[in-house]
Amino acid sequence: MFWTKFCELCEGQGLKPRKIAAEFDVAPATVTRWKHGSVPRADTLEKIAERLGVTPDFMLSEEEYMINPSEKRSTFKKITAIPQRWAGLHSGFDLTNQQLMAIAEYVNCDIFYLNRDDPGYTPVKRPTKKKAVEIEPLLDILDILDACADTDNYAILQIQLSRIALYNLGKKGYDAERLSKSKYLSTDKLDFLYTGEPNKDASLNFGLNYSELSAIRYETGLSYVFMFTGVE
Repeated sequence: MFWTKFCELCEGQGLKPRKIAAEFDVAPATVTRWKHGSVPRADTLEKIAERLGVTPDFMLSEEEYMINPSEKRSTFKKITAIPQRWAGLHSGFDLTNQQLMAIAEYVNCDIFYLNRDDPGYTPVKRPTKKKAVEIEPLLDILDILDACADTDNYAILQIQLSRIALYNLGKKGYDAERLSKSKYLSTDKLDFLYTGEPNKDASLNFGLNYSELSAIRYETGLSYVFMFTGVE
């Protein structure tokens, strides 16, 4: 899409795409990659867009006419923000047995469930509002889901917490079929969480991350407290 838009803009102004690229010291091999579907680096894209009198977003869009960038979410800003988000990711914090026990009690399971890959979650007792108002276990859970699962144990912990959230969401009608329609969630990852059957793509055999959980909260209107306790 970028290459098509780039060529159209150059043609409309009587310019040659490769000459414009050369102005910014872009190698011919890089231009060839653009022609086959790749996208310039963010700083190069911004320079080219400025040279052609358009916005970076316009060069990445399917729009025929440039629109006000404030009218929609910025693809360019999203691209430039990804490295910052990546740099902000951290390894999972070491959890004490006391923290794990508090989390297990909060999400209404035995502590052993949090340490094994088992899709069959069943609450150990009826949820109570008294436990649901405790904030520390919930904060620990959100920290866990926001971290990189760089050990097998941490990955399993994230997976099991995600399955508990999916179980509680199901009580409100947000089952596998309904959640799979979300543009923010991977159907293959959901299938793994519900069934335990691993995907060929190992990157999908993980729990929900914090961004996915936040999207679920936004789309369903259900709180993090409800997702992990079943208490409204």
